[in-house]
Amino acid sequence: MKAFQLPMMASVLACTLYAISPSAYAQEDLPEEPPRSGKKKTSLKPKKKTGFFFEKSGFGLRSDDGINEVRIGGFAQTGWKSQGGSRQDSTVETDAQHRALLTIDGKFGKVYGFRIAPSFANTVGILDAYVNANFTEFFKVSLGKLKVPFGLERIQSATALAFNGRAFPSDLVPNRDIGIQIFGNMSGGATEYQIGAFNGAVDNDAALRHGGFDINNNGIDFVGRIFSHPFRNGGLDILKDFGLGVAYSQGLQESNETAGNANLPAFHTPGQHIFASYVGGAFANGVRERISPQFHYYNGRLGVIGEYVLSRQEITLGTATHKVNNDAFQIQSSWFVTNDNATFRRMTPRNPFNWSAKTWGAVELVARYAELNIDHDAFTAGFFNPSTSARKAKDIGVGINWHLNRHIKLQLNYHHTTFEHGAADGADRPDEKVLFSRLQIAF
Repeated sequence: MKAFQLPMMASVLACTLYAISPSAYAQEDLPEEPPRSGKKKTSLKPKKKTGFFFEKSGFGLRSDDGINEVRIGGFAQTGWKSQGGSRQDSTVETDAQHRALLTIDGKFGKVYGFRIAPSFANTVGILDAYVNANFTEFFKVSLGKLKVPFGLERIQSATALAFNGRAFPSDLVPNRDIGIQIFGNMSGGATEYQIGAFNGAVDNDAALRHGGFDINNNGIDFVGRIFSHPFRNGGLDILKDFGLGVAYSQGLQESNETAGNANLPAFHTPGQHIFASYVGGAFANGVRERISPQFHYYNGRLGVIGEYVLSRQEITLGTATHKVNNDAFQIQSSWFVTNDNATFRRMTPRNPFNWSAKTWGAVELVARYAELNIDHDAFTAGFFNPSTSARKAKDIGVGINWHLNRHIKLQLNYHHTTFEHGAADGADRPDEKVLFSRLQIAF
């Protein structure tokens, strides 16, 4: 595939989506912001009280009937991971996993706002730090360190994920980066767009080094995404929450062979072991492109999301430079056993857990298949060592989630991942079998 074909594919699909669509939302949860229906409101919102408040999306202070506000929210996740067969010696290991994120959101007047989000995990740093301006529904601007609008599951809030971790496609997309984003909604709220210019993050990098503001010597990455619900404002009710879209990025990644400056990603299993990494001396040195068609569908208890990602990067080793093509996809489904609706966002049970009232919250069954493929020619060119890096990883995951209420969720997930190559003498890396449990508290 020639380089110009990727942006051409993205442009054609984006134009098609806009032509058939009336808008979409697929953004991370925002405090007190419900999903947009695309319908005009017929009544005025009640004015919010001035002073201290405590609501389902956090607590804080507001003045002038809610025009000015500072809100504190966040989440904490704790759990255990037990796995075997993920390493060459097939040992079994058990360890704890903990993560916490605090969010501080502010808004001033009806236009301006900010977010600061320090993260407390294995690496402590500032995950988000940006200001925004909502000039109109169609034209909004964010500036600072923020989530790059590209991968579908990466855009989804960490509190809304069906599994403990994201699938293989998120290994090939940017996470957080420093830049500017212009975004908004079109066609009565059924189509959303994002256009941005960013510093140029490595695949799956949250830029948490140096306290969360990791500036490297990359060129600018340009990112564009459009996502649409073509039947939201008309058509069959069964298709109203069917959405599809495409994201595309292009930029320059310039590095050198010095350790720590290669600007190349490593690829992780669901159990968070590295199953493939570039050899020492290889470094990013040229144009990088990504493209990702994506969709989701929600109807009553059923939810389905799917995405494909192709990441292409020019890489140098010694005197040779090659364009390496890595790709991944996933298909994920969820089904509520209880009478609750599946959603892209953090869900609220119809009947939250209440021992006295004999209500038990919501129970969700989830399943996922995902694959990540490393470019075969990259092994031939010597960018990967076949004795330590697998050519392909295939993951099957199943799980059950218990949503006691909007704030508390218990998860139990099991993953079985197989590999092609990645062991000595051309053998396959041992299968990884991992069981996750998690308690999540979000506010």
